[in-house]
Amino acid sequence: MNIFNFFKKRYIQPLQKEVEKLIPKEKEKIHEFIERCQFLKEEMGIEVPLSVIETFKRYDLPKHNYFYSIFWNVDDDSFIIFYTEAFIELVVTRYKEIHGKDADLATLLQQLDDSVYEFRVKEDCFDRTNPSFDFVNNCYEEFKKSGEELTITMDLGNYDNLVLNKEEKGNVGYNLSSYKTTAGIKYKFLTQFRPLTEVIKETLDSQQNHY
Repeated sequence: MNIFNFFKKRYIQPLQKEVEKLIPKEKEKIHEFIERCQFLKEEMGIEVPLSVIETFKRYDLPKHNYFYSIFWNVDDDSFIIFYTEAFIELVVTRYKEIHGKDADLATLLQQLDDSVYEFRVKEDCFDRTNPSFDFVNNCYEEFKKSGEELTITMDLGNYDNLVLNKEEKGNVGYNLSSYKTTAGIKYKFLTQFRPLTEVIKETLDSQQNHY
């Protein structure tokens, strides 16, 4: 290398790097589901678990796919709430304080059964336009002040529910015939938890084998 080429190389390389910095780099395209999750959080208060986001990014499913389409057609009917033992105990205690320790719990049971389908995620309450849920809402407000949560899920059909919060978030639980009884109230709970990834893979494999 002659002396001219040596100095030329030393001058051009740093200059080239400076020029590259000035050239706008194409922004990395944001996956449509990430944008959708941002919308759901801002508009409906739904926190989509990270594991769910990664699952849909990995499989890159079309919007008409059953599992994927659920997140593009969200309304109040998309959610089902599952109670906890602590919440039921609180509700029964407050109910008996109002109606007496020997109160018939049948009416309360009906209220609780109806409420599981009437949770409003954005407002973080049961349907406030329906006075029938006033008592359950009052108990829920007290329950939240203790730092507790109910289990918020999205209904996937076939008795499957995708958990959106708590330690099982991102997993799919089964709800067909699993019941607990607490303080005289019988209520459903989720069992057989599986990651959403596993559920989708199983479904896709089944479709592929069918065809």
